[in-house]
Amino acid sequence: MGAPIARSANEEKPECANCVRFGVQCSFASGVAIRKGPPSSTSVVSEQSLSEIRGRGRPRNNWTATLEHDEISEASGTSWASATPPFYTAEGHIDTARPNVQEAELLLQFVQFTAYTLAGNDKSDDPMVRFWTYNLPRIGLSHHFTLHLAYAVAGYHLAYLDKTEDRHQELRRLAELHASTGLAQLTATLARLDQTNCGAAYISATLVCYCTFAAGPTGPGDLLVCNVDQSRDHNWMPSIYGLRLIRELFDDDVLFAGLMDPFRDKNYAQDKEATPAADKGARFSREGFLRVDWEQPLSDLRGFIVTYDDGGGDDDDGICLRSLDALITIYRATYGDKDGSYDGPQEYQHAFGWMYRLEKGYVARLWRKDPRALIILAYFVVLFETMKGVWFLDNWEIHVLTRLKYLLGEEYVHWLRWPLETAGLA
Repeated sequence: MGAPIARSANEEKPECANCVRFGVQCSFASGVAIRKGPPSSTSVVSEQSLSEIRGRGRPRNNWTATLEHDEISEASGTSWASATPPFYTAEGHIDTARPNVQEAELLLQFVQFTAYTLAGNDKSDDPMVRFWTYNLPRIGLSHHFTLHLAYAVAGYHLAYLDKTEDRHQELRRLAELHASTGLAQLTATLARLDQTNCGAAYISATLVCYCTFAAGPTGPGDLLVCNVDQSRDHNWMPSIYGLRLIRELFDDDVLFAGLMDPFRDKNYAQDKEATPAADKGARFSREGFLRVDWEQPLSDLRGFIVTYDDGGGDDDDGICLRSLDALITIYRATYGDKDGSYDGPQEYQHAFGWMYRLEKGYVARLWRKDPRALIILAYFVVLFETMKGVWFLDNWEIHVLTRLKYLLGEEYVHWLRWPLETAGLA
């Protein structure tokens, strides 16, 4: 982790050791190029390359086809997954006439702006700010899938900020290309996890989640957790399961070694007694957003789920009840008890921790449009109100609640009264 890039004896085509070891196409080996011709000074990507990039939406999921395409391209001497024209001439010298302006722009965007939004603050001495601005790009030097996914997040962020139609669409397509390339390479790496790449794989799976959020809904039935309008869902939940699997396979001392060190638990709560009292309370009191009276609405919902009978077994009821109880824990850590107090673990103050811990059985019930699962999701989405400044969540709350209102119908829609009112949509 963080070791210098190993180069082959052939300096004309240097290769990184990890790409060679895991059989992943290396951007140094093939010379990267989103464009097949010289870069245009007026366009992010050429018209030819735009025709090869799929349209607006989530990063592709047919990774087998992607890798086959890469192999065909490599055999023919070109690579669709490359990000710039070759940096090296036939004589092995750097071609100074063709700098990679696209990736330079994405890298600058990431380290100067996007990284701070992922860290959640702009304090230069914060360990997570240091990680996203300094450590993450250096992880990407040894693990190119991490760099591609960082470029993708930066591209989506630039597209979010620039609403000029042509520029916006080009940036999204560029982000999708890097997301597809990064995820394809990450998928290959997940089959060959070891101590040298587990940290990079872990943080890259996190970046995949950010890319999915930033790409926005793929259609009316996209409920973030799954798409209920599709017979087969290609969603980001496999990345969540991948994160959990990596945590199970590797000890923290291995997973969070070197450049990944800021993610160690010791950096958040090394000594509870040493934690200032102001940092032990509910999240709302620290971050300054309004407290919501959540106890009665969620208590009523719990009573409904306990008494609900759809003819299924106890295990079915248990899945929804466990999912709701996990959500109640998040609410308590976020808003505190009636007096606003909270003295529990800080890990429950992260709203997305609920999604991280979701059981596959709950997702399956969502897909089947079980009213209990749909209602619980609505109460989760309300927590997006505490993350109004998070750019990659923009419009998700409105989209999901609007769709859930339609899916529940007249019989159960009254359970959405509190979520809709809290979100200002009633």
